Amino acid sequence: MNFTKISHISCHSGGHHYLPHKGPKVNRRYNLNTFVSLFQVKLALRGIKKNEEKNERRKRGKLSVMEGPDLISNLPDPLLADIISLLPDTEGVASGGEEAFDAITEASMLINSVIEAHFGPLKSCRIRHLPESCVSGDVVRWMRKLLGKGVREISMELEIPHNLNFYYLQFEPPFIDLTWILDFPFEVFSSFKVLELKGYHFGTLPSSDTPQILKTLTLNKVTISPGNFQDILFHCSSLENLTLEECNLTSEIKIDNPSLKFFKICRMFVTKVVVSGARIEVIEVDTITCDPKMMVFKTPKLQVLRFHHYLKNTGQYVYPIGSNPMTTKEILETFSGFTNPQGSNIANIFENLVTLCINLDLKNVRNVIALSFTLKSCHHLKNLEINNQVNGDLTNHNGEVNDQNEDDCPPYPELLFWQRREPCECINHQLKTLYIREFTGKELEVEFVKHIITNAGTMKRIFIWFADDCLWVEVVATLCLLSYPKASANLSITLKPGVKYNERVGGSFEKWVSTLR
Repeated sequence: MNFTKISHISCHSGGHHYLPHKGPKVNRRYNLNTFVSLFQVKLALRGIKKNEEKNERRKRGKLSVMEGPDLISNLPDPLLADIISLLPDTEGVASGGEEAFDAITEASMLINSVIEAHFGPLKSCRIRHLPESCVSGDVVRWMRKLLGKGVREISMELEIPHNLNFYYLQFEPPFIDLTWILDFPFEVFSSFKVLELKGYHFGTLPSSDTPQILKTLTLNKVTISPGNFQDILFHCSSLENLTLEECNLTSEIKIDNPSLKFFKICRMFVTKVVVSGARIEVIEVDTITCDPKMMVFKTPKLQVLRFHHYLKNTGQYVYPIGSNPMTTKEILETFSGFTNPQGSNIANIFENLVTLCINLDLKNVRNVIALSFTLKSCHHLKNLEINNQVNGDLTNHNGEVNDQNEDDCPPYPELLFWQRREPCECINHQLKTLYIREFTGKELEVEFVKHIITNAGTMKRIFIWFADDCLWVEVVATLCLLSYPKASANLSITLKPGVKYNERVGGSFEKWVSTLR
């Protein structure tokens, strides 16, 4: 049998989920989503799940009262939609055989009915569907219907079942050509304010004739030709927020949009990234495989930079053989000019930075050196957030082990590094808040915080979240930081227990420390 969740539609209006209803406008609210499962429809309303024994009894005319005629099937579609919405949110039901074709048609009609029967203002809508809806043209029709309803925020997701081969290959001819390229009308990219597309292989013909109102575009697991992607960016003149996640666009990503303010690129393998924009204020780079020297940011107004990398594979993203996401150390060294003294492509990325969020193992002296060069390049930094990622920089973007040799180390004991550093404008006169997560209380970590406490004249708050596996002696060593003289009279220091402990038990920091002994 084939088990899979097939389709889902969720509509949001004024903070509540509304179910469609024809007739008098009754203000009925339900705190639930309207789930339209193709095979759940057939199971619940058509009695599709019949075993061989039941079929034999029907042939002999020996149906029981419970197996009588199906009277609910003739109910109006809007009423059926209400009934289905109240069914449990099951992950899937058994299905297979010829009934699947009828179920797909039935559910497609039901989604149309849900959209058409909705009354009142409709703010946003999310639809998740199977590939058949692309071939039939339902996806485009749904989007146009929602535009007619005044919807301005939409999320469309093409869902491929995990047991794809079993499900699709049991039919002859094949149920669908999975290489199908969906042709989106450009009004999709111009008439919604918020648009999220997930799982599609699509193309579109951009036009300047349609008024542009698109503000936020999220592309997740999509495939589109490089030229078409550039055309979309060029014609979306109102676009302010762009997110690319696990997309198959091109090996070289070029972002050049004068209205763009926010850009995020996540879990992608690229050979080059060029981001240009006079108004871009926030950039987020999350687990990217690329040579950091091939990342170019021409963003003079950049205020927030978030850089994260995770070596543990989450989801379906797989790193190319022999490659790893570039590390925080690599990008800091390159952007600060530590390993690229000329720094022609990226010299101004830290110029106006206000907030820097990074993953960095503060126990590694090479990481600490890279951080110090970065802070020296930041002239206006106010907020520094560090996730003290353990073993996060063992390999570089080429998959090579980052061996720490003598050339990487200062010519004096590592623990004296921060004491020997020259005065830094950022630390002494700009920095106001410091957040450190997964703090373990090791010596280099403690020395960094000590340097901030005793030198940051404008610092207001330091928050430290300890790692759950931190030792009692290391916590005690950190507590000694509270006794050092503060360069800022307004500084407050807050120590927090491990995240897992806090979620599981809760309680004060002192109580957590007592459990470590």
